[in-house]
Amino acid sequence: MKTVLLLCVLFAFAALAWMAFLPSVVERELREVTGFDVRVDVLSANPFTGRVAARGVAAHNPGDYPTPEFVDLRSLSADVNVFSYLLGDRLVLESLDVDLGSVEIVRRRDGHSNAGDFIGAFSRGGPPAGASPAKPGKPFQYLVKALHLRLDRLVIADYSGSRPEVKAYDLGIDHRFSNVSDPKQLLVPDVVRSLYSFGLRRDTEQLLPGGFGRALADAVGAAAHVGTKLKDATQKTGEYFRGLLDKLEQSAKP
Repeated sequence: MKTVLLLCVLFAFAALAWMAFLPSVVERELREVTGFDVRVDVLSANPFTGRVAARGVAAHNPGDYPTPEFVDLRSLSADVNVFSYLLGDRLVLESLDVDLGSVEIVRRRDGHSNAGDFIGAFSRGGPPAGASPAKPGKPFQYLVKALHLRLDRLVIADYSGSRPEVKAYDLGIDHRFSNVSDPKQLLVPDVVRSLYSFGLRRDTEQLLPGGFGRALADAVGAAAHVGTKLKDATQKTGEYFRGLLDKLEQSAKP
């Protein structure tokens, strides 16, 4: 009985140590990989149940960016199917809850954006000197069965031109998604309408990396096209009815 009790105490201390040191370990690794100043207030991960939770996560831009702000993640929680990646070819998350206070996408004078640099940092790193080039691996595959995404504020800061252009959008996005395996699936009509209604520009492809930036630019552009058509149709309808009323008034005169 004493042995069992001692093992329980040791396991409890080990768990506390894991919880205490995990945020600093993650912070250090992310800084080394990305070059961004990442801070994590609280982080817990249970390798047996696959439960991951984080609070107070912030990422700040490197010093060669004109402003420090990048990501303010209030909280994140996930239930990971641990065996899905060990035994299969993709990572499966039973649920993922992301609560973003703000995201500030900054474009430098040379055209680089912080979003592009941060995401691209995970795919840099080539083979050691003298080694034969590695064959390109399969793209990372994942499936999020239930995603809850919240984003309060988006800031687009473009310093690539002669004058800085900074726009803030209080989006208030709060949306649930099912079976997400590609970021493009986040561009559902409600989200695109929110982005377009706040005046998000079509040139976001220059600020966001990869296919998602192109898809977002296309979606916002399509919404702008539909909005223009609707505006034109409404204007023509109004002109038609005004003309009809004018004719009725003229015919009613003696």
